[in-house]
Amino acid sequence: MKRGNGFSLLELMVSLAILLTVAGAAITALVQAEHVTQGIGLLANTQENLRAGMNFMVRDLAQAGAGLPQAGIPIPTNGGASDLKRPGTGTTAATMTAFPTTWTTLPLVSPGSQIGQAATTMNPTTGALLTGVNTDIINVLYADTSTLDANAHYLNSFPVVATGSQTCNGTFAANGSSVKIDPNCFTFPTGGPSQFVVGDLIMFTNANGTALEYVTGVSNATQTFTFAAGDPAGLNGTGFTNGTVVGMQNLSGTPLVPNGTLPTPTIERVYMITYYVDATTNPQSPQLVRQVNYPVATASQPVADAVEDLGFTYDIVSPQAPLASYGTNGPGDAPAPLSPDTPTQIRAVNVFLAARSETTYNPASSAQFFRNNLTTQVCLRALAFQAPFSTSAGVPPVP
Repeated sequence: MKRGNGFSLLELMVSLAILLTVAGAAITALVQAEHVTQGIGLLANTQENLRAGMNFMVRDLAQAGAGLPQAGIPIPTNGGASDLKRPGTGTTAATMTAFPTTWTTLPLVSPGSQIGQAATTMNPTTGALLTGVNTDIINVLYADTSTLDANAHYLNSFPVVATGSQTCNGTFAANGSSVKIDPNCFTFPTGGPSQFVVGDLIMFTNANGTALEYVTGVSNATQTFTFAAGDPAGLNGTGFTNGTVVGMQNLSGTPLVPNGTLPTPTIERVYMITYYVDATTNPQSPQLVRQVNYPVATASQPVADAVEDLGFTYDIVSPQAPLASYGTNGPGDAPAPLSPDTPTQIRAVNVFLAARSETTYNPASSAQFFRNNLTTQVCLRALAFQAPFSTSAGVPPVP
């Protein structure tokens, strides 16, 4: 009898062994490819996250001091004591701490070495929260140079009250509690990001000095700012003569009871930009936050997630403090100016931002996070380009 066509048991076993070997290799390759794809995705996400946060900080730092006095803006003081609140240290007026109480002037860049929240991270295996070191805070000031009205006038194009080629019939309260702008000299924007809102900071400038106030009310119909006392920043209605609109008057009587005149000021909107780490809202994924002015009036804006560290150091020019006191990195990479040096000597900011992947990488061994960091240096253009050489009288300085 003739044997039918087919495979013997040995042939089937050999074929099955080959099939299993090929299938196993293919599955292993697919799993490895999946791990590689996951890892590349997490690395790319972490890098994109870092770059997004760094780009925001570089943009704001590059504008630091633009349009403002290089010595900074005077703040309300009485006998050398101030109580100006510092954004980034709390979410309400009650929880925000003050800038150094010995400051009489708010610098254009305010260092805040290790006064921020401690960034948290997680154990990738158990998910347990781990607390890191305290992060830094930085506060940056620059003027609004983008708001133009229909007549191509800026807010500070003319004094509040002016005569001559451009008549401005604005008004201001002697105690600085309100300002009304003549629409012939500037027209309030009524929409978009340029619109004036509660929480804006307005700088007054005249021949007697400079002062900063917090907008507590805006009327587009009457083009009026109001600056009521008790604002979250601690700028309005302090009763102090130094660093206030009252102090800008030609006083002829008791300083705290103005009865003189206020030489016509110009006004200008100022932005105070703060960067800090928020590890409270979502401890599993701390965020880098960009805060415009004060949080009780303006919503904070997260610009990077899963942040594990934020640090700033500063290039201090012409240091008067002993160089040895700045440590091994010297005054070119200092966490803060050391007395008698001040923030007005800052010319560049070194930025360090560290973050991890938002989810764990899960290879065959054990779960882990991908971590990365970015560093850069930002030259403060409005502060850096100054005449470094003294010259004889009547000879222009060398830039």
